[in-house]
Amino acid sequence: MDDFDLEDISDERLTEMFSLDECQDCGACARSCPSTRHGGIDPHKLVQGMLEEGNEENVWDCLLCYICEDVCPVDISIALLITHLRYRSALEGGAPSRFKKGAASFLKEGRGFPAGPRTAKSRQDLGLPEMGDGDRAMRELGKIVSRTGFSHD
Repeated sequence: MDDFDLEDISDERLTEMFSLDECQDCGACARSCPSTRHGGIDPHKLVQGMLEEGNEENVWDCLLCYICEDVCPVDISIALLITHLRYRSALEGGAPSRFKKGAASFLKEGRGFPAGPRTAKSRQDLGLPEMGDGDRAMRELGKIVSRTGFSHD
């Protein structure tokens, strides 16, 4: 697979990049998908929709469990495709608020969830040290964020 080009995340490019035309239309991905079983994304419909230029699946419903990839007889990287589609959706302002909230928390605190008493108790039960403010971790996170271009703007 070629390197991902942030400038070209069109359906056509992703179809080529992930060799979606090799799909055997067997549906093994959908039959094994826990999200599909519970009314979420159907990876088979996603791939077919991309091939037919009618992608209607909600990529944010995917659990990214990679089971679809494990069962695909032609090794289509469906979870990675969904990650790229989520990126495109986020660029277009389509990320759900729960993800935006998690990203804001990550940028502010270095974690995607607030550290409350429940987290402290779980850490204690596991024999882990208390979570501090993490000034060092936040400096390191800042370096990562600046290098990757991820920002909260």
